[in-house]
Amino acid sequence: MDSKQINVGIVGGSLNNQWASQTHIPALKANLIYQIKAIGTSNMESAMKSAMEFNAIPFADYSKLVESKDVDLVVVSVKVPFHYEIAKSAISKGKHINCEWPLGRNTQEAIELAKLADKKGIHHAVGLQGRQSPEISYLKKALERNEIGKILSCTMEVSTQVKGRITDQRSAYLLKEENGANLLTIHGGHALDVLCHTLGDFKELSAIMNTNYKEAIIRETGERIVKDTADQILVQGTLGDNISTSIHIQAGVSPKFHLEIRGEKGVFRLTQSNSSGHVQFGNLRLEKISHPDYSGLGDDKEGASIEEVMLPLEKDTSPKEYIEKAYNIFAKDILENKRKIPNFNDAVKLHRLLDNVRESAKSGRKIIITDKE
Repeated sequence: MDSKQINVGIVGGSLNNQWASQTHIPALKANLIYQIKAIGTSNMESAMKSAMEFNAIPFADYSKLVESKDVDLVVVSVKVPFHYEIAKSAISKGKHINCEWPLGRNTQEAIELAKLADKKGIHHAVGLQGRQSPEISYLKKALERNEIGKILSCTMEVSTQVKGRITDQRSAYLLKEENGANLLTIHGGHALDVLCHTLGDFKELSAIMNTNYKEAIIRETGERIVKDTADQILVQGTLGDNISTSIHIQAGVSPKFHLEIRGEKGVFRLTQSNSSGHVQFGNLRLEKISHPDYSGLGDDKEGASIEEVMLPLEKDTSPKEYIEKAYNIFAKDILENKRKIPNFNDAVKLHRLLDNVRESAKSGRKIIITDKE
């Protein structure tokens, strides 16, 4: 590998792949350190058409792409059920990897990939790009500065119209638990990662997972398919420094992201304009609510003041900017041998947290989370 250039192969790099074409590809092109050298898709015709755009080598077989001497970094941007086999193959060839979240269909796959990647000594990243939001970065630092005093509690709402009673053909696989891509892992996973990144890890939690719809209707055909994933998820617990938290994640309703963090001196409110229910998609708005008298002794006649936290020159409205920031950090990690970007070990930690949610919901018990997990 050239000391100042990282050659990239994208598995799932078809221009028809809306996520890769709208996020990974423009983010990589924006950083001159990266050079797209290989495009892998499910068929050669698609691969050739997409590769022509970048003067890259087309591959219809991902195993050939990861073997290529022209590739230093493999980007895995395909459906979750295929993450494990592609990432494992890339690790075996000593390639650096950037894999979408969830890392695997389950925690066992994620643990194996993390161990293999660390043993091989490669650099690895996972797509938890919500951490790159300027609003979330500001919020985390403001809380560390005690801008609203001691944090007492927080509530978070995450909702989406999809993953409920209606789906489309492309997204139907998201309603089968075995595929590892569902309301809990995707909407819940990204939101919980942002929450823990900002406020600290869970110490304990209790959860309820309900399923209102046992089948879903495919919009294009009217076909009814079996659905075995939850569409209502409630989590209560204790975060970080004894912060009480309440979370509601739901599907089949109007999309929304809403996080309120309450302290002794005020409140931070993080919302998403024209919400998609995906915090990692950006378009966030951060407000600070300050109480004129937080001692409990005054009459509070003036009421609380609300101000939007303005972040000039950093107002992001799409996930592409978050992913571009993540790639900038990852490039430094690779070239300077650092470990700053969220990686496979962070993914394992999040997979385990989701397992705790499932276990609590299944058993009806409170789960105490230890540092050993």
